Amino acid sequence: MNPDRFFGMSLFIFLCFIFSSQPAASAQSLQERNEVLFGQLQKVHGLSEGQMDSIRTLFRESGYIGQGNPAIAKHPVAPDG
Repeated sequence: MNPDRFFGMSLFIFLCFIFSSQPAASAQSLQERNEVLFGQLQKVHGLSEGQMDSIRTLFRESGYIGQGNPAIAKHPVAPDG
């Protein structure tokens, strides 16, 4: 397996737990919400553009990766604590 792809898949699984209770600001479309997430990932973890491209590719190629439906999602913890 390509090391970048393995890194991206491992990071995605980790991030599912980290960001599952984090709303994606006020972004409306799935693409906009994902871009907010990608920006947070890059800033918090200091990821390179190559690593971000791998993560974006994973999201784009998957038929189901996303952050859930914000219209019905109920998060147990508010982002402000």
